[in-house]
Amino acid sequence: MDFITIDFDKSIDRTVFNCGVHPALNAYIAQNAGQDEKRNVSRTFMYVQDGQLLGYYTLANASVALDELSEEQAKKMPRYPMPAVLLSRLAVDRTCQGQGLGKRLMADFLRRVYAVSKHSGVAFIVVDAKDQEAADYYKGLLFVPSKGNPLRLVLSTATIIQGLRAQEKA
Repeated sequence: MDFITIDFDKSIDRTVFNCGVHPALNAYIAQNAGQDEKRNVSRTFMYVQDGQLLGYYTLANASVALDELSEEQAKKMPRYPMPAVLLSRLAVDRTCQGQGLGKRLMADFLRRVYAVSKHSGVAFIVVDAKDQEAADYYKGLLFVPSKGNPLRLVLSTATIIQGLRAQEKA
């Protein structure tokens, strides 16, 4: 299983990264990602080409309550909070937008979730979209809005895990 990203690397110049849309995503990678790494709050994975940061995503652990799920997702689930991985940030530098890097980063992220699922239960993936455009992007990837918050989206990991497991065996 190949990954296209590297673990967070503080030696990479993160101050020039600019996703163009949400300044908070630029500020996070430049100022806070390293601190969150040290505190074990999250893990950031970077796509670097020729020494330049072109994209990144951050993952953390989370839980999902049954009342956040759609009726379809809630079927056969326990009545207590379920383990999840939070895609807390996903950003692509504006110089690379529209070229498929976001999809490649999502594929990389999903492979990591699959790797985690081999060692710990992961029932869902959760993302808190920054705006409706981002929410629509995640809906296109089969994420479903949670009840009560259309910008919090949830995806069952079952299908992803089955698909990647089948790829591994092929």
